[in-house]
Amino acid sequence: MKSIHQCALLAALSISPLALVATPAVAEDYVQFGMGVDYSTGDYGDIADTKILAVPFSAKYNAGNFFVRGSIPYLHIKGPGSVVAGDGGAVPGGASGPVTSNDGIGDLSLSAGYALPLSDSTTLDVTGRVKVPTASESKSLGTGTTDFTAEAGITQQYGQFSLNARGGRRFNGSSNLFPLNDVWLAGAGAYYQAGDLTLGLDYDWREASLPTASDRSEMTASATYKLSPQLRLQGYGYTGFTDGSPNAGGGLQLLYRFGL
Repeated sequence: MKSIHQCALLAALSISPLALVATPAVAEDYVQFGMGVDYSTGDYGDIADTKILAVPFSAKYNAGNFFVRGSIPYLHIKGPGSVVAGDGGAVPGGASGPVTSNDGIGDLSLSAGYALPLSDSTTLDVTGRVKVPTASESKSLGTGTTDFTAEAGITQQYGQFSLNARGGRRFNGSSNLFPLNDVWLAGAGAYYQAGDLTLGLDYDWREASLPTASDRSEMTASATYKLSPQLRLQGYGYTGFTDGSPNAGGGLQLLYRFGL
């Protein structure tokens, strides 16, 4: 039988260590490369905190309203051994014990999406994503499962403001260590663009993968600045409201884009 810490920590499966912030879609043709750093800390229902440092690398191809994207992080995790880092954040890796450190490549995330214009100011966004288990299970950097997510959202533009509401389903892979259930997810965001600066506020919720675990509940604030036609800098911070989320975290991303 799993410990109470393991059951509570499974809820953190839904938190991305990369904390990639949603922004309104733009119909352009471009290729974009990104790298950044993300740091989070939380107890996830355990006595000791688990600290996760992620250095994500990403590439994106955008053709009009269609995009494909891939990302993979380098991870460093320090904690009591009851937490596994990976796509979706942190999951239980065993009974709580002495604080240890592990690092290595995380899971590869591949996604594709399409923004369907419903009117001049309303867009329907459809996205699919697959998590490829490239992270080491033995080093507690991933669960070793292949997971799929399907999500849809509506974005409404009001001049410089835009609002977004989204929802979807995550289909977790089969694992001998974690009896994961498929889960529902939902979120909403508000954005304001003033010249080269875009401000965002996002809320995300995801159902726990076990009935005994806590749901994810997290708020993220972001600011993205267009340094040049090719270069963008994004900073963000987030906080969680349940044991399924980190207590606090934040990061920076540098994005280089060139048109086609």
